[in-house]
Amino acid sequence: MKRMELGNTGRSLAAMALGCMNYGTSTPREEAFEQLDVYLTAGGDFLDTANCYSWWSGPRATGDESELLLGEWLRARRSRDQVFIATKAGARLRDLSAVRAPDGSIHWDRVRGQYQGLSAKVIAQACEESLRRLGIDTIDLYYAHIEDRSVPQEETLEAFQRLVTAGKVRHLACSNLRTWRLERARGVAAARGWTPYVAIQQEYSYLHPRFGADLGIGAHADAELLDYLGANRDVSLVAYSPLLKGIYADAGKRDRYYNWAEFDGEDGRRRWDRIQQVSARLGVSGNALVLAWLLHHQPALFVLIGPRTRAQLEECLAAAALRLDAETLAELARP
Repeated sequence: MKRMELGNTGRSLAAMALGCMNYGTSTPREEAFEQLDVYLTAGGDFLDTANCYSWWSGPRATGDESELLLGEWLRARRSRDQVFIATKAGARLRDLSAVRAPDGSIHWDRVRGQYQGLSAKVIAQACEESLRRLGIDTIDLYYAHIEDRSVPQEETLEAFQRLVTAGKVRHLACSNLRTWRLERARGVAAARGWTPYVAIQQEYSYLHPRFGADLGIGAHADAELLDYLGANRDVSLVAYSPLLKGIYADAGKRDRYYNWAEFDGEDGRRRWDRIQQVSARLGVSGNALVLAWLLHHQPALFVLIGPRTRAQLEECLAAAALRLDAETLAELARP
């Protein structure tokens, strides 16, 4: 499996990271353990979770499930020293009952007002709870999960610095921040001698959202961010939702994707058609081709996969071995 350095940390990691969002909820314990074993055996070592995964999966889900399952697997396999663990704070909900209807359905319009956010108090408590659920002493990579402009960045970054100084966190990162907010955070950290963000996690795929798309609290890496990262190699991009829920598999899945309207434009359809044409010529699936394209990307990035089943995981791992020649890459890069 391809490996690369995370920012300028000196830590070499698998370029294909394993997203554990579904583990303990839509992917039950035994299958989640199996997937983690397969990923580790394949040479993977970069595990990604959050302190809110995944509360939306059912009427009894709390958001503890993914971290708890990972902690159980780490103890059972005694694999702590073999993996690099990333988790996040900020997007956990304050009160789940405020967004759940009596029948278990979710009032999505109420969710945004329930995020815990990134105050110093929240960060300190969230870290302790994540360490307990994971059963570890130190989080390798700790993310600010979402934007929280109600809290000064100085407060958030100082709270993160306390965790680093205490040895509870090794490295810091952010997710779903605009490029100018990332640069401002790095400037604050540099001015005060604090630990900077070494990675940013954004949605990124071969298709790009149409202009003005509403992705909620999420953010899709755009040309400005890619240009920034190309000039600042001490910050790595971790690309989440690289397959946009697997829409490159077929037109039916594409059209059923809940966010397809945000990508459905002339550019989006032409890009989707190009993936179908090139994948057919190469004899691979559209999903595999997109993953391979991302692993060939410049600036280099980490691809965060989120399989629900072992079959999906194995398809992703197979894509990691797919080599694209210069002609194919040029064809995919053509506007």
